[in-house]
Amino acid sequence: MLARSGTFSEFNASDPGTENISRSLAEQLGITDIDIQERKDLLRFGRDDETELRSFNEISYRIAQAVVDEFYVNQTAVPHIRSLIGDTETLQRLRSAMREYIITLFQGSYGAEYVNSRLRIGKVHARIGVPPKLYVSSLYVLECILNKHIAQTNKCEAPSEALRRLLSFDLQFVFDTYIQGLVSEVQLARNELIEYSRSLEKKVAERTQLIERLALMDDLTGLGNRRAFFASVTQELKAAKRRKGRLSLLFADLDGFKLINDTQGHVAGDQILKGIGELIGEVANSSEAAFRYGGDEFCVLLPGAGIATATEFGTRLRERVKNDFRGKVMISIGVVSAGPEDFPDVDAFIASADAEMYQDKHQESPRTPVAVKS
Repeated sequence: MLARSGTFSEFNASDPGTENISRSLAEQLGITDIDIQERKDLLRFGRDDETELRSFNEISYRIAQAVVDEFYVNQTAVPHIRSLIGDTETLQRLRSAMREYIITLFQGSYGAEYVNSRLRIGKVHARIGVPPKLYVSSLYVLECILNKHIAQTNKCEAPSEALRRLLSFDLQFVFDTYIQGLVSEVQLARNELIEYSRSLEKKVAERTQLIERLALMDDLTGLGNRRAFFASVTQELKAAKRRKGRLSLLFADLDGFKLINDTQGHVAGDQILKGIGELIGEVANSSEAAFRYGGDEFCVLLPGAGIATATEFGTRLRERVKNDFRGKVMISIGVVSAGPEDFPDVDAFIASADAEMYQDKHQESPRTPVAVKS
């Protein structure tokens, strides 16, 4: 009763919230002709009431403006309603719409088209935030003013009961749209909550994966850390044994690194370690996994590689360190291979590679790597 109602074509054309513009509001809400008649029956609003109201159709045109004038004098005296109306231009549009609303009350036809107009009224009022208490009170005020003006103009009793039943009929549909709006808001909030929950779960999963990845990464070199190495070598040994394949392990230690740390400091030492890590990453191919075992020790797993391939890898790595670091540091390398028949346990496999590296460090020329048996 406060917002644009009129013929409601304005709302129907501009409402972005309409779920399906090819369906009427009544159809969207599942309101059928049977439902409309049932509502009339519950209010005892029958043919006699429709006929009685239609008999005042001509009078409604004569009194409509006076009713509108008195109605808005009453409404604008209420601060809350006045704030909802807002300005003079809006008030003029409301007055015009109200006049048409009054006339439709006495048209005598209250079927699907009439119901849709009332549903649109409810949508408009709900959308602009008119609380139900204001709508109900405004409807009561309108009823009183209409009855008064009809009685004064017609010099006879107004159709009070028929009009009350019709306004109650109107109110049902207005509140249907209020309720639909609330349900839609709840559903929207639920969907947003579900989407937020999914987004949060995704972020938690991503953060968890990141934390797990960081927990297995050496901060300085970006290679896998000792924990990652033990997990990988255990897994790769099992996989090689299962498929009766091969697995080689290269264990490397830097020569001359302690001297750099002692004479140039740990910052210079860290730069050497970082550089070695990058170099190992360049030499290794995608099927190989490189790790910083600890301190200046590094390991490379070579799944599927036999002793010859692993040896060639070690040679390339040794040459790259020699060329790239120009004698600042050298590298001692131990290489061992397991499979395809014999597989040591993890500790024995690592210990053998470590021992090979230790012997390489203490001899002038590289030794021939060995295969490790269980």
